[in-house]
Amino acid sequence: MSLPARHMSTLELRFVVLNNRLDWPVVQILVDGREAFTDQLPGWQGFDPADVLGDRSPLLPDVRGRRVAVYRCSCGIEGCGVVAPVIVPSPDGRRVSWVDFRDYVGVFVGPTTRSVDHQEGGAWPIQDLHFDRGQYVAEIRRASADQSWETPRRATARLVAAGLRAHRGAIPPGLVVGWVSPAWDHDGIQLSLERGQSGPRRPSRSDARCLCRNRGRHRTG
Repeated sequence: MSLPARHMSTLELRFVVLNNRLDWPVVQILVDGREAFTDQLPGWQGFDPADVLGDRSPLLPDVRGRRVAVYRCSCGIEGCGVVAPVIVPSPDGRRVSWVDFRDYVGVFVGPTTRSVDHQEGGAWPIQDLHFDRGQYVAEIRRASADQSWETPRRATARLVAAGLRAHRGAIPPGLVVGWVSPAWDHDGIQLSLERGQSGPRRPSRSDARCLCRNRGRHRTG
């Protein structure tokens, strides 16, 4: 007796502005034409396009598989909670699957983390998702090429960051550019100079302590 074929879902990615924060859109994930995870986690949101898209998008399948936070708490703070499946390609390369959806607190900064215990975190009651690899990768490439989300202020911050990193003489010895972003509440930009290697993290209001009280109530395990 042959096993029933897995349902192949269709991935769609959109840019959404929340709370009129034009400089900080998020990537909304739709599966089969419907926003993902709304039944279990209404109000939860995606990540900034610069963090989750691009040539090295963490959504792209890695042959070894990897756990990626694809959505985060409705407060916008991934440290408060995430929807983090393992994204893994099938052995024959024809399928990409999201499996073992888990929640982690205080682990992720952005969609990825350097190390994560796959047996920790709470299991979400979310069924595994399976995508045709061709459609899946093409949709990530399409969204990555679409720069319509980037406001002039975000473009200015990106260009300033690139210029500073290309001309290291402008930075005091021993420091590197950590992040550059539009200022939160006024014109201009803000930046961070850090010791050691620079990273992609930008400042966010998630640097403030999360006061969310309802997270995890739908979680199992």
